[in-house]
Amino acid sequence: MKALKLGIFGLGTVGSGTMDILTTNGDTIERELGCKIQTNKICVKDLGKKRTIDVDTSMLTTNPDDILKDPDIDIVVEVMGGIDEAKRIVESALNNKKHVVSANKDLVALYGKELTELAKKNNCHFFYEAAVAGGIPILKSLQFALTGNNIKKISGIVNGSTNYILTRMEVEKLSLEEIIEDAKRLGFLEADPSADLEGLDAARKCAILASIGFHSLVTTNQVYVSGITNITLKDIEYALKLGYRIKLLAVAENKEDGIVAKVHPTMLPLDHPLSSVKYELNSVYVEGDMVGETMFYGRGAGALPTGSAVVNDIITIIKRILNGTKPEYAYNLFEQKSVLPIESLDFSYYLRLQFKSGEIEGTRLLKLFEDNNIEIEEINKYSFIENNTNEQIDEFVLVTEPCVEEKFNETIEKLSKLESELRLIRTIRIESGL
Repeated sequence: MKALKLGIFGLGTVGSGTMDILTTNGDTIERELGCKIQTNKICVKDLGKKRTIDVDTSMLTTNPDDILKDPDIDIVVEVMGGIDEAKRIVESALNNKKHVVSANKDLVALYGKELTELAKKNNCHFFYEAAVAGGIPILKSLQFALTGNNIKKISGIVNGSTNYILTRMEVEKLSLEEIIEDAKRLGFLEADPSADLEGLDAARKCAILASIGFHSLVTTNQVYVSGITNITLKDIEYALKLGYRIKLLAVAENKEDGIVAKVHPTMLPLDHPLSSVKYELNSVYVEGDMVGETMFYGRGAGALPTGSAVVNDIITIIKRILNGTKPEYAYNLFEQKSVLPIESLDFSYYLRLQFKSGEIEGTRLLKLFEDNNIEIEEINKYSFIENNTNEQIDEFVLVTEPCVEEKFNETIEKLSKLESELRLIRTIRIESGL
């Protein structure tokens, strides 16, 4: 039986999951392919490190050239993470006519177009399904299964760590800070969780989804980003009372005048399918002009879910090699559209305002907004006792009608100058028209 040979860079969480699947399901995979998959070398940083899986130590090396310059290796699997070194390795692999599988969202978001051009030049396959939403096959669905459609909109919960935090805040009535520390201990967050909490991880995935879905390059720095660090338990409670749930949502939309690409805390209606996605699970909601609405749901991280996506890419490449199928690329960028600024977009807004007790009434507050051309759909007054001070706190919670963000921001700035007794605590965008 013919054997195709792998060289793997990285044996951490994803690399170990990949090896586990190739070992556990190897016989079934080989029977399906009619071809053996043989791992020749695994490049690691530390030969002596304890591993979570049993691996033949003779396969381990610290020298990248043992893989990159080995003429017998057909496919390079990059699951090491990072950007600069990973880029050098992928470039070298492609220049050495080796097909590449990557799980590296940072690399693809920053250099997907450039690496695709290099893969084309060398007639190599280049797949990276695991870069977005782990085990959910969203990239191949956009590239292959939905190609008869003009993709209109892609919305998703693509960061499991923040979804885990927001779910626990709602269910357990704990503060963001309390859950962050626990999430670190349980392994749901890195020691430095800023990329997750501030939305950068989701923004990179949003850029990849938009580029593939709309055939027009979107880079990470074009994605509007706002994280969850300011969300409080009180915001979550108010959202539920209003019929919404707060999620860190990535949205890419293909409009006639440009592309929307944004990541921010969003209030979703409780009956929207994405609203029910809890804990570390991910989901992507795609709207095509012909298929209508489709939803993909599953585990977005972890050794086996992400390893499953890596192994599927390996199998896809092997099938194409055996069948003599020419490479096709997800970054098929035949459109050139600009990314629209967030200030030009329409939203409804949740506003949370504190005021000195008895000094302002709802009717007066409504008039203040209406005088500035912001229509209010709903207004509620809440009072509670502050735990630390035993002081009564009075708040108004408002929901606006849709308005342009630039006008909304100007109005809020005006109100803050006019009304010294009002204090704006929070604004959150509402996506009711997904």
